[in-house]
Amino acid sequence: MCCLHKALYGLKLAPRASYTRLSQWLLDLGFVASQVDTSLFTFHGDKVHLYILIYVDDLLVTDTHDSFIFSLITKLMTEFSLKDLGALGYFLGIQATRDAHGLHLCQSKNILDILHRARMVGAKPYSAPCLSGAKLSANTSDHDPLSDAIEYRKIVSALQYCTLSRLDIASTVNQLCQYLHAPTSAHWASANQVLRYLKGTVDHGLYYTHNGLNLQTYSDSDWADDLDDRRSTTRYGVFLGSSLISWSAKKQPMVSQSSTKAEYHALDFAVAELYPLCMILRDLHIPLHSSPIIWCDNINALALDSNLILYFMHG
Repeated sequence: MCCLHKALYGLKLAPRASYTRLSQWLLDLGFVASQVDTSLFTFHGDKVHLYILIYVDDLLVTDTHDSFIFSLITKLMTEFSLKDLGALGYFLGIQATRDAHGLHLCQSKNILDILHRARMVGAKPYSAPCLSGAKLSANTSDHDPLSDAIEYRKIVSALQYCTLSRLDIASTVNQLCQYLHAPTSAHWASANQVLRYLKGTVDHGLYYTHNGLNLQTYSDSDWADDLDDRRSTTRYGVFLGSSLISWSAKKQPMVSQSSTKAEYHALDFAVAELYPLCMILRDLHIPLHSSPIIWCDNINALALDSNLILYFMHG
């Protein structure tokens, strides 16, 4: 095996070998690799703007003119064994639908598959992904441990993939993922709540349209909301114009001693996400109409961010 000149499909090294071969060919052709996203390659000429996104052995190709796309695909076919599937319609479980105004991304088929797996196709839909004020805990004194934790892990892992196009369930799924090691009946009931919500919103997703090239980020955080370790959870969303392009719901790695510190850490995480997005837009040759803006609703956190003396006083 070590003497092979080509990687066999199915080996652990095959994806890396395939990416190395393809990326080197694209670089020789004049493409430029993105510094912040290794799967993105761009080519810019006088009237040509080509973009290629790589996921293992799947490619997404787009351009400002269809003729250049066909020319590139023809060159790819002469060098690699591949099949042209036409216009983007279904990619990695995400359905793409175009209309006269923009692009709609959803995971209808994936969500229906999850409902079938959980035997909840006939469940009654619910209007929210979680109950108002409900908080999960690892405490098993009031709730019985699940007899089949594997089923819970499979369903929650599938729900985590749904958050690629469903921001509305990201926060709840983030909480469910924290109890994969020892789920209880309360955690399973909360997961069923998410499934019932998805049952009534199967076709919901993301809609992208050209309505402005300005970046705005909204960050927020609770304070010591976790009942077990008292850590806070950061949530933020990044908009390009009115289109949501990035979001996150993640527990902070440290215990914040005040709501100010929790909000300040949320700002820190939002800035860390905003910078690579600006770099990607620069790779795509997309100029922003104005400087990126970050919104925060905590006055003390804003004061801490604008005054270095207060920053060092708070540690």
